Amino acid sequence: MDALQKTESAPPTPEQLLKLLDIQLERERSKRANKGRNRATFLVTGLVVILAAAAIAVVVAQQMVAELRDHAKISPDAGLIENGR
Repeated sequence: MDALQKTESAPPTPEQLLKLLDIQLERERSKRANKGRNRATFLVTGLVVILAAAAIAVVVAQQMVAELRDHAKISPDAGLIENGR
């Protein structure tokens, strides 16, 4: 038991407690700052992916419409009226 009593330290002083509190607050602030940056990166990446998917969808739709127009010009017996273009 004497060994346990010798290893115990004196209670921390108010200055030490304030230093410890400052260190803990700084850690929490840095964690919050990193979360904000990560969230912004996630949102921007998501927006870029959505815009890229929309652009691809527009290109595919244009190709499908062009293919339908070409098909209508080639085979007028399909029941479609061919205009003079």
